[in-house]
Amino acid sequence: MKRLKEASTWAGIAAILQAAKLLVPPQYHVAVDGLTVLAGTVAGIVPEKAAKVAA
Repeated sequence: MKRLKEASTWAGIAAILQAAKLLVPPQYHVAVDGLTVLAGTVAGIVPEKAAKVAA
């Protein structure tokens, strides 16, 4: 569940949704595009957590 709080996760979900659009019937393309926009918006709003670097 921690991964859902990272922007890169949502960007990846958006990319996967667009790839999956090739597999769904054309009547569902609008719904997939809507979910992609939603995931992309979340990716833009959620801040990316910086990785802890060992010094």
